[in-house]
Amino acid sequence: MKFVISLLLPLTVGANPINIIHENSHELAVIYKTILENEYFVPSELITLKKTKECSVIKKKGKLDLCLKNNGDLIVVSVDREFINDSLKVFQTP
Repeated sequence: MKFVISLLLPLTVGANPINIIHENSHELAVIYKTILENEYFVPSELITLKKTKECSVIKKKGKLDLCLKNNGDLIVVSVDREFINDSLKVFQTP
């Protein structure tokens, strides 16, 4: 597992590949981050929490950007399917 994580680290130079962006629900965003860490074993170093005024104004496209709206909806802003298939498939539940 450490070997796989070391392979992912060059991808994370400058920015983390998974962004959980929230409009005003930091506590719920932390819950989603914890789920990724505990249920899917994604290292916390690969996940960033950010705040935005509105999910609809996000222009930057990352490897996996999720946005949590004020009403609790979690939407996918951008996803790099190749990145998911090649890099994140190792972080699955047994």
